[in-house]
Amino acid sequence: MTGFSGAARYAPSVRYQRAMAYVSRDVERITQNLSLKEVTSGANFTLLTPYDEGVLYGTRAVEGICIASPVQVYLDLFGMKGRGEEAAQAMLDEVIRRSW
Repeated sequence: MTGFSGAARYAPSVRYQRAMAYVSRDVERITQNLSLKEVTSGANFTLLTPYDEGVLYGTRAVEGICIASPVQVYLDLFGMKGRGEEAAQAMLDEVIRRSW
């Protein structure tokens, strides 16, 4: 998981309505297994195919779910419209800076 759904596991103050996850293989099979369907707008679940495996470096298990590293979640949120920057700031303040 990454984005808002990843941030909510690291920093419970983050709220979200849209889940995001990195998927490195078998995207179609995963889509079918989760009964997801493609829509042109209003998506509530996004599968991201990384261009390299770097986004998977430093993943952690949180509540039994594989979550991207705090820095990767921060980066994924920072560029998102809406409340992305606010959630990125929460990740920076509540998670990343505390580990320094």
